[in-house]
Amino acid sequence: MAKRSDFLFSKESSHFFLPWICALMVFIATLVLAGGIATHNSLKLWQKSVAESLTVQIPTYNEEGKPREELVYRDIENALMLLRTTPGVLGAIVLNDDQMQDLMTPWLGSDAVVSQLPLPKLIDVSVDAAHPPVLEQLKADLAASVPDAVLDSHRLWLGDLVRFANALLTLIGLILILLFATVAITVVYTTNASLSIQEHILSLVHMLGAQDLYITNRYAWHNFKVALTGSLIGFVLALPIMFGISIFLKSVSGQILQSSLTSVQWCYLVLVPASVALLTFLTTFKTVWKFLRRFL
Repeated sequence: MAKRSDFLFSKESSHFFLPWICALMVFIATLVLAGGIATHNSLKLWQKSVAESLTVQIPTYNEEGKPREELVYRDIENALMLLRTTPGVLGAIVLNDDQMQDLMTPWLGSDAVVSQLPLPKLIDVSVDAAHPPVLEQLKADLAASVPDAVLDSHRLWLGDLVRFANALLTLIGLILILLFATVAITVVYTTNASLSIQEHILSLVHMLGAQDLYITNRYAWHNFKVALTGSLIGFVLALPIMFGISIFLKSVSGQILQSSLTSVQWCYLVLVPASVALLTFLTTFKTVWKFLRRFL
């Protein structure tokens, strides 16, 4: 049988070329997949938030830019009375200045003094997600009781946001497919190059009794180890960038974007280098097997 020295893998250019290609592909794929998971988490967070809450805005200034003063408090009382007696509404509270400050900080920054801005009073309405109120009826009742109030269900802007997020997830999926296809094509190219270089050695060990399956396994396991090494390097290099982006997003967006990953989602990321190594093994095995069947 053939010895380890029968196949001079370490002297081939593919021995150096393949791991760095795998490292680069895994580096990009890990970041892309992490971005896709974060987008998916944010989308679920937005949908849950919209499904369980409504907002009623009470303007504090009229159309002429003059403060409404006493009318604001009357409208708030009427709106709260209506909302708290509406089926499907679990509760309604008026946001105070501190809550408004926290709400607007991601948009205006921590230096903005919200109490000095001509912002409307906001009533946060908690909704029974299983049995939500009929929005059309609630909007009509609110218009009759508090004509200046505005009911915001967030569904219009969320619909556009959901379509954008779904399109982004589709794009991410296509990028991942392209990356894995690139790895497969690279493995085919490097393996065929190696087989061409070592064809005389392969013929010799074949005549000495080495079976096709033995030769194929040697090649496949060699490329598997090389690809796994490169993949782990790419994965490790991607981790600090992921953490840096996550910290940055939390600092600028607060709870608007959900960049934290669950333990299951971390397992998905760990599967990226493992999948690249497995793809390399299978692609190498098929390539070598076809070559041996064709030429030996």
